[in-house]
Amino acid sequence: MKRKKLAALLMTAVTTVALLGGCGGNADNSSGAKESSSTEESSGENGISSEIDMEEEPYTVAIQVVVLPGVEFAGTEDREEAINAITVPAINCKVDIQEVAISEVNTKTSMGVASGEKLDLLHVGTITPLSSMVGSDILYDMNEDNLIQNRGQKIVELFGELLEAGNVGGRQLAVPAGVFNASAKGINYNKTIADEIGLTIPEKITFDELDEILAKVHEARPDIKAFYSGNGQSVLLQWMQPFETFGQLCSYGVVLDPEHNMKVENMFATDMYKDYALRAFHWTQDGIQPGDPTDTNTPQDYFLAQDLFCVTDVMNPSNTVGWHVRVAESGFEMGQAVLVDPMITNSGITEYMWGIASNSERPDKAMDFLNFLYSNGEVANILKYGLEGANYDFAEGSDKVVVPNGTYDPIFYVGGDTRAMYISSPAGEDFVDQLQAMADESTVSKLCAYMFDDSEFQTESSVIYSTILEYVPRISCGMCKSEEETLALLDEFNEALEAAGINDVIAANQEQLDAFLANQ
Repeated sequence: MKRKKLAALLMTAVTTVALLGGCGGNADNSSGAKESSSTEESSGENGISSEIDMEEEPYTVAIQVVVLPGVEFAGTEDREEAINAITVPAINCKVDIQEVAISEVNTKTSMGVASGEKLDLLHVGTITPLSSMVGSDILYDMNEDNLIQNRGQKIVELFGELLEAGNVGGRQLAVPAGVFNASAKGINYNKTIADEIGLTIPEKITFDELDEILAKVHEARPDIKAFYSGNGQSVLLQWMQPFETFGQLCSYGVVLDPEHNMKVENMFATDMYKDYALRAFHWTQDGIQPGDPTDTNTPQDYFLAQDLFCVTDVMNPSNTVGWHVRVAESGFEMGQAVLVDPMITNSGITEYMWGIASNSERPDKAMDFLNFLYSNGEVANILKYGLEGANYDFAEGSDKVVVPNGTYDPIFYVGGDTRAMYISSPAGEDFVDQLQAMADESTVSKLCAYMFDDSEFQTESSVIYSTILEYVPRISCGMCKSEEETLALLDEFNEALEAAGINDVIAANQEQLDAFLANQ
């Protein structure tokens, strides 16, 4: 696939969405049933048939809906019943909504597949990137028996060559969840506090300027956390610097400058990370961050409680709307500052994906539901917003914009045709236009369709990841007593990574990447 072709597709895929899913938030259940009926009449080409058996007992598809830790939403059965009323007559399946905390999705998924628990549609990405799941036997190959070709026609039409982001060595292990994949990166900050202390923050800042901002916040408001690394088990630098990452916590290396240099490197051995390690040390020493990896609270917890000035995050209209709703409920105004310009990247596309569990009893029915999710805005709306009256009402004078009441907010759920779904207040009816505008202004990474196959490195992968979890919290939380001790710990960390086999994994990643680029 040529890069120009991919770039054009990325920029115009959302136009295709309008043709596939209807318009606005006015989903038509009858149209969804009609489309499924036509699917019944078609015949599959090799492998799994494209026909849906409407006479068998409806199969219940278990779908993961990922939420914040400690959150439990009432009314799950009501949402399931509302969806079943649509899907049973259309595609002969029901739904089992499995709400999973973001902090537990990795463990619950891997253990659930290993133990044979009821799983069908899996949340892929966010905490566990696809590149670290390729060789784990967790994901079903959607190309098996031409499953996606025969039962996922809408997904194939909608995403086209973007599906390559989830294709590894001919195996379609996942598909994109989001129709719009452009995002910037930076910080969401408490603008109310910034205004109170007379701090004006530009819309675009550098990493050095962030450092200065944090120092000023701490000086004016030492009673709150200016910054927070949480338990340290994440590489927050990827929200503050532009680079492409592979594997969980950069365990398979990074490409620092994908526009000009395709060298795969060990992130933790770079000057960029050394600089970050020293900054984190000073942030803790100066009281800017607490530096306690045993703290189990999330940055979101502290931010919404107004005990934290800023959080790092991806930035796009969808994410921003959700944040504005939550901070308004918490009684303050939010601002944003961009550190990384809008881009369409492999990591952005794969941040939210859907996969089918390798132990799914009926991959064909899982695909039926996933395909229908992107064909029927009503089902997507229920999973995203809940039920009218119970979880939201329409904004005055609109049949597209909904006003959530705070009873249902699965912030990590991404799914469905955005143009065929409702819009959440405070966004207006120009919301999709905003998404399109960000896509139009974004640069497109050359690595959008590349995925490292880690099948031959499962042992190394486990050891490398364990090593990262051993050292990164101490570095991110600035736990050393001096700069010299910090640098010594960083050297020890990289020696441990090399002993774990990171150089071999990076070399294999480089070899696969070079072969990929040679075919473009």
